[in-house]
Amino acid sequence: MKLKLKHWVTLIILSLIWGSSFILIKRGLEYFTPIQVGALRITFAGLFLLPISLKHIKKLPKKTFHWLFLTALVGSFIPMFLFPIAEVHLDSSIAGILNALMSIFVIVLGVLFFKYKTHLGEVTGVILSFIGVILLLQSPDSTGLVSDDWFYHLLLVIASLMYAYSGLLTQKYMGNIPPIVWTAFIELVLLIPALIVLVSSGFFQTIGEHPEALKGLGFVFLLALFGSALANIYYYKLIHETNASFASSVSLLMPLVAFCWGLLDDEVLGILQILGGILIVAGLYFGRKEIKLPALKKKPI
Repeated sequence: MKLKLKHWVTLIILSLIWGSSFILIKRGLEYFTPIQVGALRITFAGLFLLPISLKHIKKLPKKTFHWLFLTALVGSFIPMFLFPIAEVHLDSSIAGILNALMSIFVIVLGVLFFKYKTHLGEVTGVILSFIGVILLLQSPDSTGLVSDDWFYHLLLVIASLMYAYSGLLTQKYMGNIPPIVWTAFIELVLLIPALIVLVSSGFFQTIGEHPEALKGLGFVFLLALFGSALANIYYYKLIHETNASFASSVSLLMPLVAFCWGLLDDEVLGILQILGGILIVAGLYFGRKEIKLPALKKKPI
């Protein structure tokens, strides 16, 4: 695989977009419930891509339908709700750091289920990132006690695992389907379920009662347009042109962007949590670096 400049540029842009998604989720939660934020995000993205879906409806091979539904479920629908639910209790910077585990999960799932070959660097990366997650679970006051919000950390880990699995499925089964068509159909599949969830969540009552609900809609619309519709198109395109492992490297820069937004929003991380974030990113670095041990010299007998 030969990487081109456009691949690196796409990777950086995706990092900036997705790294900013966590603060947009946080802003949306000031006006709506977690379920409403997730359903709105899917609905806006689906409506934006609806013309593309209808135009290319015959281009999607029927044999890929079941993979399309599975990718839509684990790569979009469920994570769209897990992140807002978790961010009610956790800082956006923590969410951004934990989402970086996606890259590590690509390695683990790739080896276990997709016949990926691994090397010492990847194993080292997995171990470092695992230690980083343990530290990230500590309470911000550095007392060494596990945070009471460990369950919501777990939700983010599960969401990252789902993102990784979705990326691997896309690489293996998308084939020659244009990324924009694949993305549009994923959002189309989710549009009706998202609308049902949105209507049943009391959304219209919230719109009627909250004086600044339209402002909240603006935050979620930006999240859907850039963080879901456009970003997913270029993410699947990156997988199509490179591979899932390289595309998941977006998580190397994403935590830094999320951390910067968190600082601007006066979020506070404890020393152990910062160290945990550093170890996770270090694990991602080693996960992409093949470590070659020096050959042992044979001693003459």
